[in-house]
Amino acid sequence: MRLEIVVDELVVSGLPPNEARLAAAALEHRLAGLAAESTATLSERSDPVRRVTAGDARGASPAAVGEAAAGAVWRELAGGAR
Repeated sequence: MRLEIVVDELVVSGLPPNEARLAAAALEHRLAGLAAESTATLSERSDPVRRVTAGDARGASPAAVGEAAAGAVWRELAGGAR
């Protein structure tokens, strides 16, 4: 099975650009890990536009912000399953 997740825009408020890039890299890395370890059955999406909110991560490291965002995206895709 091939899984492609496209993030058109990642909005990370409060982080300088270099830290926002670190958060984006952590998001990509964690999503790949979640996909690799998951036993969830994902359904094909007919609605290509999704908005997912990871929550408030004030004071968290860029890596933690990216990982939180990845978790939120994965929960949305997998319907809450890991």
